[in-house]
Amino acid sequence: MTTENTLELVRAYYDSWQGGSERYDEARLRQVLHPRLVFESPIGRKDQLDDFLPGLFRFAQTLNQRRMLQLFANGAEAAAIYDCDLAPPIKELRCAELFRVEAGQITSIRLVFDATAYKTKA
Repeated sequence: MTTENTLELVRAYYDSWQGGSERYDEARLRQVLHPRLVFESPIGRKDQLDDFLPGLFRFAQTLNQRRMLQLFANGAEAAAIYDCDLAPPIKELRCAELFRVEAGQITSIRLVFDATAYKTKA
């Protein structure tokens, strides 16, 4: 996997939910994400794409804007840092994500953010 291919997949992933729930593109997400996607975050772990997508959709429903601060890749791995403006009660969130790509699809995502507000909300 070339660095440019990895960046293209990661950009397609972000473009698929950038516009919030109105522009959420599940069909495109299913093209770029592997069916056995492994997703890890401070809130939990998902080992299947079908388990991951509902949570991403719920997040997209709260998203007003995402601002990419940094996106870079090296071969089959990529990293991103971005800020999100969200609907209350959580207004702002800075995130970092690490990606792994194999055979033309994203196979793992590790999301890092301060989950305090989400844990106290639950």
